[in-house]
Amino acid sequence: MEKIICPICHSDKIKLFGKKNNYKLYRCSDCILVFVYPKPESLDKIYDKDYFKNEGNKRHGYADYDQDKEPMKDVFILYLKKLEKLVTGRNIFDIGAATGYFLDLAKKRNWQTMGVEISSYAAAKAIQKGHKVFTASQLDDLEIDISFDVVTMWDVLEHVPEPIAYLRQVNKIMKSGSVLAINTIDKNSWWAKAWGLHWQMFLPPEHLYYYASKNLDILLKQTGFEILEVKKIGKKFSLAYIFKILYSWQGLKIYQKLSDYFDKSFWRHIAMPINLRDNIFIIAKKNKDV
Repeated sequence: MEKIICPICHSDKIKLFGKKNNYKLYRCSDCILVFVYPKPESLDKIYDKDYFKNEGNKRHGYADYDQDKEPMKDVFILYLKKLEKLVTGRNIFDIGAATGYFLDLAKKRNWQTMGVEISSYAAAKAIQKGHKVFTASQLDDLEIDISFDVVTMWDVLEHVPEPIAYLRQVNKIMKSGSVLAINTIDKNSWWAKAWGLHWQMFLPPEHLYYYASKNLDILLKQTGFEILEVKKIGKKFSLAYIFKILYSWQGLKIYQKLSDYFDKSFWRHIAMPINLRDNIFIIAKKNKDV
């Protein structure tokens, strides 16, 4: 029998956590990371056009990415204001840039924007908006001739197949003393614990890792970063996106129909603030090269 090692703390104290969407989830007893094993061979097909603008019945992804992110506009602007107090430069690199919604807001605040996106469909949309966005799964594949003051990863880290290797690549494109901002899901939250394997964020193969503050600290220290701030955050969602999440979670087609309805009516512009405390916002400083 193959021995499974924790991909973050390298412990061998691993137990089967459960099975979801035909994928096995394992839990590390030492750092409490939950992860998918074995990982899917290819992720590219997940992030097609339907992931960002769902016109079919796929259970993953967004109803309409840009419109689903619009309720988060004020939150993103608050993040940018916080980051502007921590750095003097204005070069920002967004990982998982999607269609460029966050980069649009950064550009309006006089940031020099650049990013990377695994989806060629989404990257093309961002490029049409005037952003330099690469299509790639690895940063080492890119020809980047500048270093960045800020790197952002909004709802991305849980998707990354090899987080240690990837964050070491992130470290290489950052200036000394620059800042990394991460938002990811929190497996150790009371909401996640209450729902167990039925937590709505258990979405393999889309989500491969389910983090908590403990293992994020280990991960960031290994990759040359020091955590400056950790905060449990809420989000704002459109009704279309809320029902899309419910459809992803429970698979009831009535939720997909409601998502479609609210996506095509004046309800699209109504947002609901929700804070289940199962999202972590982290600001970390690059403190060494790796």
